Amino acid sequence: MFLSLNISLIAWSSFDLTLSALSHYWFAFDANNMEHQIINTLRMPRVLGCALIGANLAVAGVLMQGLTRNPLASPSVLAINSGAALMIVLTSFGILTLPLPTFVAGALGSALSGLLVIYLGGFFENRPHPVKLVLAGIAVNALLLGLTRATIILADDQAYSIQSWLIGSVSNLNWDSITLLVPISLFALLLSWGLAHQLNLLVLGNDVATGLGVNTTVIRLLACLAIVMLTSISVSTAGPIGFLGLLVPHMARKLVGNNFFPLIPASAFLGALLLMLSDTLARAIAFPSETPVGVVTALIGTPFFILISIKGRINS
Repeated sequence: MFLSLNISLIAWSSFDLTLSALSHYWFAFDANNMEHQIINTLRMPRVLGCALIGANLAVAGVLMQGLTRNPLASPSVLAINSGAALMIVLTSFGILTLPLPTFVAGALGSALSGLLVIYLGGFFENRPHPVKLVLAGIAVNALLLGLTRATIILADDQAYSIQSWLIGSVSNLNWDSITLLVPISLFALLLSWGLAHQLNLLVLGNDVATGLGVNTTVIRLLACLAIVMLTSISVSTAGPIGFLGLLVPHMARKLVGNNFFPLIPASAFLGALLLMLSDTLARAIAFPSETPVGVVTALIGTPFFILISIKGRINS
């Protein structure tokens, strides 16, 4: 993890950043040194932001897959990302005049889109079908993406500035972004981990969990709160980065199994690592220009989504 962080800090830069400068930055920071200032001002908030956003989206995916018992569930597949993005775009362009901070608007959009998907997907039925939930997510996601694009077309003068954000970009992260991202992310991540024992019981079935003293309604509400917080703060900071919440939980299960106690921190670690490496690769693809990191995660995640879908069809 620390090696990946160091690589992300100095690799593929328009400035001449060296390993020596990085070493001095860690152990003998000099505010008058230009290389140190570049690393501290431009690279460090970007790398820390990648780590937190990757952890957030991965843990949100773990919670969603656990709650729905669906291996294809994730913030991007079930329209949580696109709901947050649409609400943020609407409020940013003044089409909705809600006196809300960006994060709160994103949380509202996440919650509304998530509720719509789980309602249409039959999540509240006695025996919900996992394919129905995914199809509902795909349909709602397409609708919300269409509305977002239409909004951008109508607000043509501001469209350029938001295009890369909609794909998923961390290029504009700064220390102001980190000061909002850190407390909300840490609270939601700790809340998620605090629910690990109850989630282990919940996946056994509502009747078993209730019999063992779990208030399933409260646990589901708290887990949904954590999902909304993790997703909305990430989307409001870097845009709707896709597929991390789908891919990483499966990777983590291969390493630590299905127990939520190790699964949640393992997913957070792998999500942070994957997004940092994806950002490094995004800078390298068309250097010195930058490719939005959402393009890289989509290229990695889409084949994985197809593979999981095929595997699920074969197993069924």
